[in-house]
Amino acid sequence: MGHRGVVITAGFDKSEAATCLAELFKQNGIPVNGIMVVSPYSVLRIKYYLKKKGLSSITQSIRRLKGFQKNDSGNTPNHINQFRIEHQISIDSLKKWANINHCKIITVASLNSDQSIHFLESTDPQWLVYSGGGILKQPIIDQVDGQILNAHQGPLPEIRGMNAAEWSILLDKKQEVTIHLIDRGIDTGKIIKRLPYTIDKKDNIESIREKAIIKGVEGLIEVGSQDSLVRYDIQENHSQYRQCYTLSNAMRELLNAKLEYLKSRSADV
Repeated sequence: MGHRGVVITAGFDKSEAATCLAELFKQNGIPVNGIMVVSPYSVLRIKYYLKKKGLSSITQSIRRLKGFQKNDSGNTPNHINQFRIEHQISIDSLKKWANINHCKIITVASLNSDQSIHFLESTDPQWLVYSGGGILKQPIIDQVDGQILNAHQGPLPEIRGMNAAEWSILLDKKQEVTIHLIDRGIDTGKIIKRLPYTIDKKDNIESIREKAIIKGVEGLIEVGSQDSLVRYDIQENHSQYRQCYTLSNAMRELLNAKLEYLKSRSADV
């Protein structure tokens, strides 16, 4: 039957990961049937950020919405900018990309809304490629028969949840991104592929996250370009390990201290 194309989700219009995914799928000859962007201005989303991450998260979110880079360290390379240049990705807005490429795009209050489900029904993708937007519930998982790809920024099943790249360092786990299917649990879907990466002396927390994002994009493009998973050694996942949460300021200080210690010991962390 051939590849039926993909639908990409995003948490906001200027999502770097999502714009890279859209352009690279196009460059690989995979149709982007549609893009679903979650409105950053919904009351529920603002309440969520205030409850989970505090008032400072609102300021950070506004900067992201406007397209500002988080990695402003003078001596630290911006890996995502370099990746975009390497792959000739100049568009920084999903709406602009969709307009230029005649792609369907909708803004939704929630990925779990009836509007989202109807959109998936009309676009009928091979894969729903998750690039942010909130936790997915069973009705939308069922709508695409569980064919939802995600790039988790840590090793599964050992590190589930938020800030996985950072927690991997704190807990002495491997630095790798895990491509997996999304199911009703938190990072408990079947494991498809692991992509390791290294940290060097120039990296800080933000540049490490950028490396993880890039590995995730590369993995999603590879897997999402297939019309099935027959070429992969699929592994079962489970929820017996810890679920990690957003780093507190104190934990970020501890992480920075550990990074400096590791850098002092070797060229590669």
